[in-house]
Amino acid sequence: MSEQASSESVPERHLVIRAVLRTDVGLVRSENQDFGMYTSVEEEQESLPGGRLLIVADGMGGHRGGATASRLAAETVKAQYLGSETKDIPAALRESLVRANARIFSEAQSNPELRGMGTTTSVLAVRGGQGWLAHVGDSRIYLVRNDEIRQLTDDHSLVATMVREGLLTSAEAETHPRRNVLQRSMGVAEEVEVDVRGPIELQDGDTFILCSDGLHGLVKEAELKEIARKPIDAAADEFVRKALERGAPDNVTVIVARVEDSDAGEPTLIDKREKLDETQPLEALDETIKITPPIDVGRASARSNDRPPERRAEARPTSPLLKWMLVFALALGAAGAWFYWNHQQAIARESSTR
Repeated sequence: MSEQASSESVPERHLVIRAVLRTDVGLVRSENQDFGMYTSVEEEQESLPGGRLLIVADGMGGHRGGATASRLAAETVKAQYLGSETKDIPAALRESLVRANARIFSEAQSNPELRGMGTTTSVLAVRGGQGWLAHVGDSRIYLVRNDEIRQLTDDHSLVATMVREGLLTSAEAETHPRRNVLQRSMGVAEEVEVDVRGPIELQDGDTFILCSDGLHGLVKEAELKEIARKPIDAAADEFVRKALERGAPDNVTVIVARVEDSDAGEPTLIDKREKLDETQPLEALDETIKITPPIDVGRASARSNDRPPERRAEARPTSPLLKWMLVFALALGAAGAWFYWNHQQAIARESSTR
C-alpha cells in the first residue's frame, strides 16, 4: 500500500493571483486625479522581468496637473517595467519609477499649466510565489494574511515621519492639520528616492490592498482586514462604498488582489477584470474608469459625482405627483396674478372717472 502511494505522482500546485480595480471621484471633488492599472496575462508573458504588476497613483497639482501626473506615472511605470532588459525585479521596479519621475517632471517644466504637478505611486510586482513593492508618497499597500493586516509601505508624509520619530501618536496624526503634507512625491523634483522592498514569500489566501488615501484615510485597518475576507469583487465594492458613506472628500481608488493555490496547467497569473463591452477594444478604455461599476449608496450615485456638491440635488428624480402639484401651484399663482392685475386696473379706471 505504501509502495503504491509513493509511486503515484503528486499534482504540481501553482500560486495564482487574481485582481480587481475600483475607483470613484468621491462626493466633493469634481475630477478624479487617481489612476490605477495592472498588467494583463499577455503582457506579463512577453515581459522579461515578468509577473503581475499592480499600480495605484494619487495625483496633485492644479485642475489638470494631478490627473496628468497620476496617469503618466502609471503608464510610464508599466511601459518601463514591461520593456525592462533585466530579470531583476527590484532593479526593474526602481528604474521604472525613476523614469516615470523624470517624465512627469519634464512635462511639468515644458507646460506652464502643469507646473508643480506631482503624484504618489505604489507598485506591487508578483512572480513565482514572491512579491516585491516600490513606493513613493502616501498611497499604501497592505497585506492581509490569516487574521492579521500589515502595512507594507511607509507613508512619505510629515505626520508619518513625526510618528516614526515619536513626536506624535498615531491617533494625533489622524487629526493633525498638516497630515496631508508630503515629504516625497513623484514629479516635483528632477530626482526622487524610491523605496523598494522584497521578496515577500506568498501564501495561499494572501490578500493585497493597494489604495489611495481617499480610502485609508476613512476606513481603518481593522475594517480593511474584515472586508478583505470577502471575495475580491465584493471587497473592492465594499471599500468604495464605505468611503462614500463617510463623505468621500477625496478620490477613492483600490486594487484588491488575492493569491490562490491552483492546479497545474492553469496560468500562474490570472487576469480578473470586470466584464466589458466586447465591441469596444480594451486599449481604448480609460483604466481608471472602465472597472468602476455604479454603486448605490442611497444618498448619492456614481453618475452624480462629477457635478459640484451644490448641484447634486438637480440630478435627483422628481415623482409624477410632485410634478402635478408643481403645475397646479404655478397655474393657481398665475390665475391669482391675473385676477389681482384686473382688480388693480378696475380701481385705476374708477379713480380716473371721478
